[in-house]
Amino acid sequence: MDMNATVMTDNIPVEISVRIGRRRMTVAELSALQENDILPLDQTVDDGVEICVGEHVVARGELIADETDGDRLLLRIVQAGDGEE
Repeated sequence: MDMNATVMTDNIPVEISVRIGRRRMTVAELSALQENDILPLDQTVDDGVEICVGEHVVARGELIADETDGDRLLLRIVQAGDGEE
């Protein structure tokens, strides 16, 4: 195998998303949403968040406030990998 022909993957950018919970709604419920409405999710605060690439969970974490800038939100990784075997 020609090593010069292999693609180096370390520099390929990927976008992650942080999933804090889910909720199923009908189109009518979605259309009726108004400012200040509150939507219960399927997770509690203690459940943490899922870190995803696309729909694939790659890690789990928790949201924390930046100690030096209280307005900034940070993400602490508590479990690398999806935890599934």
